[in-house]
Amino acid sequence: MQVSKRVDEVLDDRQHEYGSARKNFTAIGRMWGALLDIEDIDPAIVALMFDAAKSVRITANLEHEDSWIDKEGYIHHGKEIVFTNEP
Repeated sequence: MQVSKRVDEVLDDRQHEYGSARKNFTAIGRMWGALLDIEDIDPAIVALMFDAAKSVRITANLEHEDSWIDKEGYIHHGKEIVFTNEP
């Protein structure tokens, strides 16, 4: 899946730091589900929830480019989780 060069750099850096998005978002969904006393939250939904949180934060400064890059990254991860079998 194609993303801008800057987003690709950030995604590569985050994968190096935290591992695959699928594994990371699955673990987050498991933790959030446990904290809320509900079933695990699907990793694609985790990506959407992170994007939603970033959408709220970005309204404080629409010109904060890193926030836009983060939003692209969360959407990329959500699409990747849904449409590929990558770990």
